Amino acid sequence: MDIRDKMKKTCPCPSAWDRKNERGYSAAELGYFRCDYDGYRWWDTVWPINPEVETPELTEEFDSVLEAFKETFPTLDDLKEYCHKNLLPHSSPIEFDVWLDLGGPGYYWLRIRLIPRDYNLYLHCISKKALKENDNIIL
Repeated sequence: MDIRDKMKKTCPCPSAWDRKNERGYSAAELGYFRCDYDGYRWWDTVWPINPEVETPELTEEFDSVLEAFKETFPTLDDLKEYCHKNLLPHSSPIEFDVWLDLGGPGYYWLRIRLIPRDYNLYLHCISKKALKENDNIIL
């Protein structure tokens, strides 16, 4: 799945950060993948945040978003080209924010950093159900 046409520049769930857990993360965040490109392939590590918001459907979609990202941007150069042509940097010329809503159980925030040999993507997963349960009804 090519996700480029689904990437949005505005956050669909700004109230997700109204309620935070004890570590300062959104109470509706399942977790995030931290990814880097080593010149040959993408590597990723998952960081759970609020396991209590996990559902099989959300986990499956979260995994599919990561795989779709890797298919859409097979190299860091592909990601750089897309960002420089389509996005405005947010805090430095090498940092970008993009959002996805695939219509399923999650919202996805892609924090992109175009720094070689560093972490290039933080892919955050926000549970729509947890937002609704937290009285942050956005659906």
